[in-house]
Amino acid sequence: MNFTVYHAGVDAVSRLVRAPGGSLEVLRASPSDPYKISRAYTLLHRLACAAPPALRERLAEKWLRRPEAPGPAAEHVLQYAIGAQLAGADREKTAVVAKGADNFYRRQYRQYLNPTMGVFAQTATLAILGAGPRPRGGLWGRRREVVMAASESIHGAGPILVLDHQTVATPLFLPKLGQAGEQARLERWLSGRGPAPASYRRLMAGEAMRSAESRVRARRRGALGASLEVAQAALESGKLAILALHPYDPDAMGLHVTLFGVEALTPDELLHDYALAADELEPWRRAADRMNAELRFLVGGVEEAFTQCSQNLFVKRPAAPAPARAAWPHAWSPSLPLDLLVGAQFEIFQATVSASGLPGVSPRNGDIGLAGFVAQKGRRTFVLIPYFTGNAVHGHAAKLWSNPHSALLIYDDHTTRSATTLYGPTRVVSHDRVERQFPLVAARIASRRRRNGAPADTAEYWFIQQVTEVRVQDEPVVLNHLDPVRPTCTIHAAGPAHHGKKPAYFAAESAAPYDMAWQHEREAEGRPRDPSGVSRRYWQWESGPALEARRVHLDGVGATPAKAS
Repeated sequence: MNFTVYHAGVDAVSRLVRAPGGSLEVLRASPSDPYKISRAYTLLHRLACAAPPALRERLAEKWLRRPEAPGPAAEHVLQYAIGAQLAGADREKTAVVAKGADNFYRRQYRQYLNPTMGVFAQTATLAILGAGPRPRGGLWGRRREVVMAASESIHGAGPILVLDHQTVATPLFLPKLGQAGEQARLERWLSGRGPAPASYRRLMAGEAMRSAESRVRARRRGALGASLEVAQAALESGKLAILALHPYDPDAMGLHVTLFGVEALTPDELLHDYALAADELEPWRRAADRMNAELRFLVGGVEEAFTQCSQNLFVKRPAAPAPARAAWPHAWSPSLPLDLLVGAQFEIFQATVSASGLPGVSPRNGDIGLAGFVAQKGRRTFVLIPYFTGNAVHGHAAKLWSNPHSALLIYDDHTTRSATTLYGPTRVVSHDRVERQFPLVAARIASRRRRNGAPADTAEYWFIQQVTEVRVQDEPVVLNHLDPVRPTCTIHAAGPAHHGKKPAYFAAESAAPYDMAWQHEREAEGRPRDPSGVSRRYWQWESGPALEARRVHLDGVGATPAKAS
């Protein structure tokens, strides 16, 4: 399938909806049979795809939403388009991709946390954050940048605080401001009434470095600069994506949580709005004191909660104390070819943001050297990431349809001990096109084999990012090593299939199915608040047994959870 249609004009749109037999086909979202293939929605799909990217999401929500299906309507467009391509000219076929997506929505897509989800997030030792600031430009040039940051457990304080079944917070450690008047600027910035203090803007910008890749800017900055940038984007858009991870747990899966109505609260405001006990924030207060930082929390309501296949594909263990920086030949900086860094990875975190500001973060996994590929075209540098059959939702592809920009975080805690983020325009293309334009990359992915020795499936499509900027974190990340008991591998479509996704891991069936109409009402009311503390107390009672079981499990597998309430 030629997915570049989503970033081209009307002619490309025609190629998308034209079935192999030559007839124009698309899926018809009729109440009687939402999976029926017909001509009915062909024109609407063509109009939506031919519109400027920033308008496509609105058109999809108004005209192309599948009846009674949750999730962004842009995802429905992708699901229908892929299903129509698979069906070809056979009008009797149904949209298997859309059916698979609806099955995922019913089984795993939720707008509230159950106790299993909540305690997993609460005990996570690593969180990957993603958000999109205000859009810039107009019509065809209108874009939202995508920003990312990694938040680790620090001084016994975890990166995620679950307040109740519908509210989540993540700590923000702010440098203290010494100049007169800057504190007032800080409060205006956090409330959305002004720019960040000058010292914060300098931390976000970092310092220029030499880049080995032509047409690629390189900068270095501290982890705090990335966190401030994500906080600014989340406060501007009101949305924040959090991917909760626990690298030492062999049974863990990543939990993706999207927040709405995000605001920055002081500890006292958090205590008041959720009737917390005074000592419940002590781990974060102590961490802030040790860092000589001012403590805030980014707090929002849960908009999406669903599983992400990640850390159960491999297991990491803490390594012995090591030097602050990896030594040659493992060291990497932007003055070296990007391929040296990407080629050593088995996991790359990807973040995309839709035109409306809805962010998403997920891992792209593969065997070592097969998670992503660097290629050159002229003086341009590209990172190619294969996408294999997954949950049929195609969330990142849908976000790129309306906002073709992404960020890739290489959180290398095993080789270079560095965190590097790549930014740039991104599109989705077919495997056939990669074979034509990047034959060496296609040949490398074709070398994969199943456990029985047969060739593994080809990629369903590829994400291609033109790298325009690289930002390297100054501080080294926690050093880990792979446990040989479970080496790197990938899900069944991508490789040997030693371990599966475990879709029932988070017991999502215990939470109510997603209600899109109710979600619109929740967002209209803004961030959930409960000064009475009823919701918090009920959550502690409901999740208490699950939290104790989680801690026993982590102790049993040699993983240490974050110490938090």
